[in-house]
Amino acid sequence: MNLTQQITIALKKHLKQKGLTYAQLAAHLQISEASVKRLFSESTFTVRRLESICQLLELDFLELARLARGQQELKGELTESQEQTLAEQPRLLGVFYLLLNQWQVKEIARQFEIAETELLQLLMKLERLGLIELHPNNRIKLLTHTTLQWRDGGPIRKKYQSQVMEEFLQSDFHEEQAILRFETRELSAASIAVLQRKMARLLTEFNELADIDASLSSEQRQGMALLMATRPWVFSLFSDLKRKAGS
Repeated sequence: MNLTQQITIALKKHLKQKGLTYAQLAAHLQISEASVKRLFSESTFTVRRLESICQLLELDFLELARLARGQQELKGELTESQEQTLAEQPRLLGVFYLLLNQWQVKEIARQFEIAETELLQLLMKLERLGLIELHPNNRIKLLTHTTLQWRDGGPIRKKYQSQVMEEFLQSDFHEEQAILRFETRELSAASIAVLQRKMARLLTEFNELADIDASLSSEQRQGMALLMATRPWVFSLFSDLKRKAGS
């Protein structure tokens, strides 16, 4: 993650702390709310815009840089050893997953069948792993990004990826909030590049919404999964036809 993206994350978090919405920021900048969303999704701030946003947030550039540097210190990927420990202890992984989704410890204790003593032990293990800081009254500071990426070919993906995909795709996707579409067309290299940028923006917005909703109680949120995939691909029936036609 580059510095511009880290600055964007720092601005989003400070907006949230101040209780300011994109609509209010748009009014301050005298642009549309859609333009503000595009600024944050694409991280395309001019120096003048940054200065204006900092004025609204009562920040100076040095303080913004410190906030961004703090974001850079968070881990975006775990070590092999950290993942291995989580993979071997499903309940430990489960609690860490809830913390990544910004659940409060008291909510975890209330809504899951985990005794307080066991929960405290799991939190202490996560602290020893270097994944959280455990503060008085069971307050938690994450030492990783909430958008943590599991290692390619690492212990978590090896153990759980097939199971996760199988369970996810078992649904008939007929629920009101479910969507499943599969399209196949032929695109130019330029169009593929546009598609990739749009997918990246959607992933960013997905995580932004999760960060915004993290301030709500767990009863007001529900788990949602987003599966996005694109690659050069032709159904075998058609690829066979193409080969025969060219022979």
